[in-house]
Amino acid sequence: MSHRTTAAVEMQRTGRSRRSLFEAGLFATAGLLAAISQKAYAMTETSKEDRFSRGIGILRRIGGENFDGPINSLAEISADLSRFTVEYPYGDVLSRPGLELPLRQLCTISMLLADGSAQPQLKFHVAGFLNAGGEPRALVELMFVSVALLGFPPTINAIGIVRAVFAERKITFEPIEPAADDGRTRGQAGLAAIQRLCGGDVQAYFDGIAAGSPDLARLSIEFAFGEMLARDGLDQKAKLLAIIAILAASGNRAATLRLHIAGALAHGVTREEIIEVLIQLSVYRGFPSALNAFSVAKTVFAAGSQGMGADIALPIETQSRTDRLQRGRATLAKTSGSSADAVVRSFDDVAPDLGRMIVEHSYGEIFSRSGIDMKSRELSACAALAAIGSATTEIPLRVHINAALNVGATREEVLETLINLTAYCGYPTTQQAVRIATEEFAKRG
Repeated sequence: MSHRTTAAVEMQRTGRSRRSLFEAGLFATAGLLAAISQKAYAMTETSKEDRFSRGIGILRRIGGENFDGPINSLAEISADLSRFTVEYPYGDVLSRPGLELPLRQLCTISMLLADGSAQPQLKFHVAGFLNAGGEPRALVELMFVSVALLGFPPTINAIGIVRAVFAERKITFEPIEPAADDGRTRGQAGLAAIQRLCGGDVQAYFDGIAAGSPDLARLSIEFAFGEMLARDGLDQKAKLLAIIAILAASGNRAATLRLHIAGALAHGVTREEIIEVLIQLSVYRGFPSALNAFSVAKTVFAAGSQGMGADIALPIETQSRTDRLQRGRATLAKTSGSSADAVVRSFDDVAPDLGRMIVEHSYGEIFSRSGIDMKSRELSACAALAAIGSATTEIPLRVHINAALNVGATREEVLETLINLTAYCGYPTTQQAVRIATEEFAKRG
């Protein structure tokens, strides 16, 4: 046998030997994986029972007497989704020890406020907040936070839900006392609120706004912080976490979310508590929202606790609340022909200041501005509300369609404004808006 032949035989033998070893290793690995899989499956089966049982316990605390009504109804269509709804949200997340249940419920409500179209779930969790031991006043105070971060439409809608829950439970609520000052010091109150609620490079944030619009920077301090977020009716930690929950659930609010996560860390909220809120976000706004929020939080955590080193100029308030309210009344009369008194008094049973602020701020400070004519302003409002397309913007869209007509817009201009949205919002959103407009046109004959 030649040297070459001997080498070939040896190579074949070596190859078979290596292949045998590989196959033996593969079979061993497969056996190991099978053993792991069986163990994991057994653990999962045990875990399912534990998770479901734990979830039912939390759901019972939140849901009250008819706690299983929604999941039983869901089970008629999908038993699996009904089970998942108990296991993950309640068994895995809301049962975690990082936050007390009433605070978790307040954060859930905050996330659902940002959703704008989850009214049945919002009502369930408003009631669940009370079932878990939350105070009615905290629900109403959360509405002021909502105005600052989400605007009036979702807040007004939520007030109706809060009213309904109070009525069903026969809760006699003492309305929150309205502000008694003349409104000239809200700039100072706003700066103080920024100090309590924000951290990191606040200076750069507000400088960036002022570079584009000094008026917006001023109103952000005076109204959003000075009127809404400066209030002390909500526990400091609850307010900080509610703000984080709303901003994270809103999506694409990274710069503002970063300031408030830094502010929370600087004012006694722990990293673990913030993480719990963001884990909970995965339940009510989905994993993409939660992952994006975690990305923002990671950058803040890496920087450590950051105090607010800013020297923001104090806005000089020259107009009183009465001045702004009178201007708001006049603007409301021109655009909607509505009684300002009716709007102002519409929240007297819960929070009188909310009705006043709609007229004073929305109409007296925003809609009364002279930068664009009234018709253009109303058409832009129609476009904005139609583009959002949530359940909470349907009634305001009807109001502003009529306001646009009242100040000289034609039906064709209203429709063209809405049809222009198709490329940006899609056909279903535009179709819904045009359907609403057509109904309002019909009401006017």
